[in-house]
Amino acid sequence: MGDEEANRGSTRYGAIDGLRGLAAAVVVIHHCFLVSPSLSLAVARVDTEHIEPWVWWMTFTPLHLLWSGTEAVYVFFILSGFVLTLPFVGGSQLQPTWLAYYAKRFIRIYLPVWASLAIALLLAWIAPRTGSPDLSGWLLIHDESPNVFSDGLLIGGADALNSPLWSLQWEMLFSITLPLYVALALRIRNAWLPCLLTLFSLIALGTVTYLPAIVYMSMFGVGVLLALRRDSLEQFGRTLSRVKWGGLIASSLLLLSSRWLFPQLPTVICMACIGGALLVIAFIACPPIAGAGNHRLLQWLGTRSFSLYLVHEPIVVSIGFVSHISNPWLLTALAIPPSLGATELFFRFAERPGHLLAGRVGRLVASKIGRSPQLLTARP
Repeated sequence: MGDEEANRGSTRYGAIDGLRGLAAAVVVIHHCFLVSPSLSLAVARVDTEHIEPWVWWMTFTPLHLLWSGTEAVYVFFILSGFVLTLPFVGGSQLQPTWLAYYAKRFIRIYLPVWASLAIALLLAWIAPRTGSPDLSGWLLIHDESPNVFSDGLLIGGADALNSPLWSLQWEMLFSITLPLYVALALRIRNAWLPCLLTLFSLIALGTVTYLPAIVYMSMFGVGVLLALRRDSLEQFGRTLSRVKWGGLIASSLLLLSSRWLFPQLPTVICMACIGGALLVIAFIACPPIAGAGNHRLLQWLGTRSFSLYLVHEPIVVSIGFVSHISNPWLLTALAIPPSLGATELFFRFAERPGHLLAGRVGRLVASKIGRSPQLLTARP
């Protein structure tokens, strides 16, 4: 997440931006649906009994893929591992220096985050977050006093002012440790498949032992290994027929929804990550899927996915508190237009200027040590 520009220098994997845009859209719908007290309760309890039929169908069937926000974040993590690793394993003589990478990455993440917190504070002041019995449990957690300083540091998660920031603590930790990931990946290049299986095992282990650091950092590692073997994956993709690709994609979607199909299984997060990895492979190596990923709408969403991710939730929450609407479809219809409008404005006046500043700083740092950072240079 926040790595669109790292990928945009290569049109070879342009469909990845489309997948990122699709994942961001799912996160938006996820939060819109959580404004419904019935859906919020079903998700919190993961209980298939004593709920309305429509809630059961939307929660505990593959229909949940429409609003599987948590699983979409897993896909984001895998994509970040893939995209951030590419410049360092691509074999180019213009590999960026690590100092230039760090300078760019910190600016690239923190400036938009701080801007989004300012917007969230403004919206919380305009539309006070006052609790009411008819609001969903998810909405009610947003009436807590925010800790903007902690949120702005991206350390220790995020409170309810702009809760999607929770994932960025893991993004930053991965960004800081990327040199270690790359060094290890290059050493085990020929044993990548056993290492991939090990990472999935670590995700399962971290889930049952309640160690989120193991779970999430392993997800990034999956993306790193996919970047390392991208050529082999593309060659493998060319050997598959449309029927086989259809089966692989169907399996991917079923695995992604496994948490809701089999809520009692302890390995559902691992299964969802396998599904997420297969989906990333499909967008890399399956020509029809890659073509869909390059569609203009998905590309627009993809290039602005970080902005959409950062600004949508305060808008959704504000509409929920002001309107007290419990119908998820109506809330979605009301929240999407202002979210998309705010996304475009945020991209133009916060995220893209941050790109340009990060590019200048990266070039400056690289010039000081005599190497080119072109692979990480932001483009307007």
